[in-house]
Amino acid sequence: MAQVEQLKLSGQLPTPRGVALAILEISQRENATLEAIARVVQTDPALSGRLIKLANSASYISRPVVSVQDVVARLGMATVRHLALGFSLVDQYRSGACQAFDYQRYWSHSLLMALGMQALGRRVHVADADELFVCGLLAQVGQLALATAYPDEYSAVLMAHHADPAQAIIVQERARLETDHIELGIVMMSDWGMPRIFTGPITHYEYPDNPSRPLDSRSNSLMLMLRLSHRLADLGLANADLHPKLAQEWMTLAKELDISQEDAGRFIDEVMASWREWGKLLKIPAAALPSFAEIRHGHHEAEMETAAESETPLRIVVADGNAFTRRKAMALLVENSNHIVYPADNGNAALALAMEVLPHVIVAHCDLPLLDGMELCQALRATDEGRRMHILLMADKHSEEQLTRAFEAGADGYVPGTISAKGLRTRLCAAQRLVQLQTAWEKDRTQLRQIAAELAVANRRLATAALTDLLTGLPNRRAAMDQLGQAWSAASRSGRPLAVMVIDIDHFKQINDSYGHAAGDMVLREAAATLNESARREDSVCRIGGEEFLVICSNTDLKSAMQSAERLRANLGARRIAIGETKITLTISIGVATREPDTPDMDVLMRLADQALYAAKEAGRNRTCTRQQNVGETIHHGDTEICPAGTASLGTRS
Repeated sequence: MAQVEQLKLSGQLPTPRGVALAILEISQRENATLEAIARVVQTDPALSGRLIKLANSASYISRPVVSVQDVVARLGMATVRHLALGFSLVDQYRSGACQAFDYQRYWSHSLLMALGMQALGRRVHVADADELFVCGLLAQVGQLALATAYPDEYSAVLMAHHADPAQAIIVQERARLETDHIELGIVMMSDWGMPRIFTGPITHYEYPDNPSRPLDSRSNSLMLMLRLSHRLADLGLANADLHPKLAQEWMTLAKELDISQEDAGRFIDEVMASWREWGKLLKIPAAALPSFAEIRHGHHEAEMETAAESETPLRIVVADGNAFTRRKAMALLVENSNHIVYPADNGNAALALAMEVLPHVIVAHCDLPLLDGMELCQALRATDEGRRMHILLMADKHSEEQLTRAFEAGADGYVPGTISAKGLRTRLCAAQRLVQLQTAWEKDRTQLRQIAAELAVANRRLATAALTDLLTGLPNRRAAMDQLGQAWSAASRSGRPLAVMVIDIDHFKQINDSYGHAAGDMVLREAAATLNESARREDSVCRIGGEEFLVICSNTDLKSAMQSAERLRANLGARRIAIGETKITLTISIGVATREPDTPDMDVLMRLADQALYAAKEAGRNRTCTRQQNVGETIHHGDTEICPAGTASLGTRS
């Protein structure tokens, strides 16, 4: 951390400039207002256009916005600050002094990751989709910071990583720079005000096996979303021959977020289309990939090739400096078999060949030139691939000392130079069993991953079921209170209006008494479907108990809520519901309330709506009432009166 603090003081880290810097400074003031932020944003047409596009693309609920003031109000001060900061970095750091760092590829990857997070946020409601866009865009900002602060040193880190990609890049970073891109990125994002709910998962998602990974469900969901978005960005930038493999890996991981194979294709195609669109807007490269269906077709071909390869005989490397004995050993191995045998005439050639073809078995003479058999065995055992190979050492003369040295070097067996074909095949039985065990282990591992994915899907479905009313399919009371809490927070932050309707079906008890509870359930389903179809697209209809429903109306004043409520009442009243041979008509009573500046919390808002519902019942049912003063006139719709504020008295609801 000392190195990070030194970097912060040095001023070498990437920082926002111009309008983004002004927004950052204003938002840190105690008297900062959304209007002040909007005025600054308006001075930058490019930033204004990007924010408007993002605000409209990220929301399926609210109406489209066309003004900067509406964008700032919708997104909130913190999100606008982070978006302005991210876009500022994109514009400033399109190139730099770090020769090995591909700046264009970095931003292309980051943009695709941002769009992946935004799209996942619409499916997994753990955070606002706009905030998730910023989270994805800045998730790898530590790499940009290291390339900016240490251009020469980070070039060396990147070249070393390219030479040995099996080793995590943070190992090279810490060895050469005393910090790594994860640590530095988290510090920078924390300084910029990024909430810890995002920085925590960013700390862990690249290395999920870290024992200190977060355990709460929201952090785990965010960490999984980051991994999926990162894999999707890898897919977008990969060579075509890797697309099938990466797509299959992505689908396997996506099952943990309940994304089926059928949904995966549509999801990836939509994100890739957005990537190309945003790439043009930000002047960032974005490749035109084949459709997901075409990628999957390539994967099926790769699966067939892999299946065919798994059925091939053993791959064997024979390393011997004596051409005669080498050919003799090769002849013994291919006699009455279909083994594939590769020759090598010295130890260095055998080592290079082993890393290239990854043989199941290596038969190496102890007296190999350049790198003898013992040294070859030790070099192979020092690698992950070499530890999986079955190594047999061969010698012309047999001695106890040489046998001991062979096993100490890591050999699996010892072969005399005079061995017969039968004896050699016997030695290969152990290699065959090893291959079978490795295959079985991989299969078991795949099955465990599948079971884990299925459990994750089941848990997610259970969580969804816990928030859904089983009879009507609408959100239940628990989900309704969660949604109302989110709407209340959004309204408090933006200053926009919020209204609720409490709806009760009139005389519902008579339906149960006259036709039975099965008919009553059917009527409830019909009523719920009609209310849901008649509500505005941005409203949320929930069943909160019995014959009672709640409608949450974001960004809606009292007059609009009353008109919307009257439309619901009229549409349901016009519907004829069949119960056997009988057709009945339902009426409903509705209580409406809106959030006022002096409304302390959402419980009071619900109480006001409930009081209005009592008033509607007391006034004769089949009507809409409010107890607030914002509607100053009585509105008539046919024979139904909408009670003006204060005129309905409280009574017993039936």
